[in-house]
Amino acid sequence: MNFRTPITALFPGASGRIVTALTAHQATNTEEPLSPTDLARDASVAATQVEATLFRLGLLGLIEPRERGGDVRLVAGHVVWKALDGLADLRQRVVEEVRERAAADLTPAPARLTIAGPVADGTATHPADVLELIVVPPSTAPENWSEQADRMAARLSRHLGNVVTLRTAATDADAARFAGPEASLIIPPDSAR
Repeated sequence: MNFRTPITALFPGASGRIVTALTAHQATNTEEPLSPTDLARDASVAATQVEATLFRLGLLGLIEPRERGGDVRLVAGHVVWKALDGLADLRQRVVEEVRERAAADLTPAPARLTIAGPVADGTATHPADVLELIVVPPSTAPENWSEQADRMAARLSRHLGNVVTLRTAATDADAARFAGPEASLIIPPDSAR
């Protein structure tokens, strides 16, 4: 999966780039109009491609009615913009997915679980880009706990569409050193990065 530009990965071509640019505009400047020229520049597409896509978006009710060549005003409360905004930056969803998988697959919960790598930081552009799980097993881990962790990593690989690697650390300090400063702490959840 391409976590850097997921909308264009799912919807390739000019339309995907235009929708990506409009989603970014919606997230930062919802009330401000956007000229077709600025939109074409932001999306790196030709002006003719912008007009064709805007026509379709207008039919779907995602933008306010406009004349050809007129400024673009988004229908800010439209449910699709909210969904696209969530799709544009999947980092929080990755954190939630890892947390949910850990809760479902690991009994007892790890003492510490951290994620790192291109998927975790939202820069992955290829399925070979990894999500690294760094785990400290609980002190009461049963014999099959490492097998549980391996199964969780395999499930996450399928759910994310990227390679998930698993690294076990003996202590919190080792886990922090393995993960690096840009890692996200998943468990315990009340600790910030």
